[in-house]
Amino acid sequence: MRLGRTDGLLLTAGVLAFVAAMVTLIWTGHTALRFSADDESTLPLWVIGLTVFGGLAVAWLVPPKPRDDVLPTADTRATTRQAWWLVALGLAFAITYYLSPGGDLWFIGLKLLLLLAIPLLFRLVAWPEWYRVDTNGRWLRPLPAVLTFLALFTLFGHDYTGSRPDPVAVLSVFVLNAVLEEIFYRVWLQTRLEAIYGRWPAIVLASLLWACWHVAIHGGNGFGIDLATTIVHIGGYGLFLGYLWSRYRNPWLLILVHGIINAPLPMLAALW
Repeated sequence: MRLGRTDGLLLTAGVLAFVAAMVTLIWTGHTALRFSADDESTLPLWVIGLTVFGGLAVAWLVPPKPRDDVLPTADTRATTRQAWWLVALGLAFAITYYLSPGGDLWFIGLKLLLLLAIPLLFRLVAWPEWYRVDTNGRWLRPLPAVLTFLALFTLFGHDYTGSRPDPVAVLSVFVLNAVLEEIFYRVWLQTRLEAIYGRWPAIVLASLLWACWHVAIHGGNGFGIDLATTIVHIGGYGLFLGYLWSRYRNPWLLILVHGIINAPLPMLAALW
């Protein structure tokens, strides 16, 4: 599909943001990416690239089941308005959380307000919105890509050597992060952006926006390096999740993969 002028500009700007982030990390020597400001563990830059592009390559090789799912509205103006209001809410969450005093209550309150309550109250979205997506027959085809991504993710550098995790904390993180974020950034936002600008501009923009809020909790090396780190690290995972959603339209697999990114398999095994 040929990109329009706006589509091309969005895609070019998004790709340049990823390239600039990568160059910044290599130029400054920050190629061992920290998981968070509270965790000294690091992940080599090449591992993220291998994991993301390995999953993308397998997804590209396995075609999706033909589908006929569309947005509930065929009104292009309404879809555009909804998409950019959702972008604004995503930016508001990233900026407000970065400037907030921190703490779990701030995080939970801001996320529920900006990523869930306001979109629903102002009817920017519907709940649930994947009800028209027929997941019957959409499980086997994306599985090779999902298994490749998770195998690489688990094999390289994602060991868990900590104490037994709190099951309640793991479940809370899963609901607040994996479930809510995939609904907001992929199912609600990316789907609308795709309808307006096409697949890759939508994937790249949604991935960057998703990465931005993590600046507040990842890195600890100053805003510039932290932003570059989250764009490459979290944004890279977003490219895979976004392509998985765009190609196969299975929200449950998105939530599963996101959940394992937050709580790697060795950590889950420690629960038992």
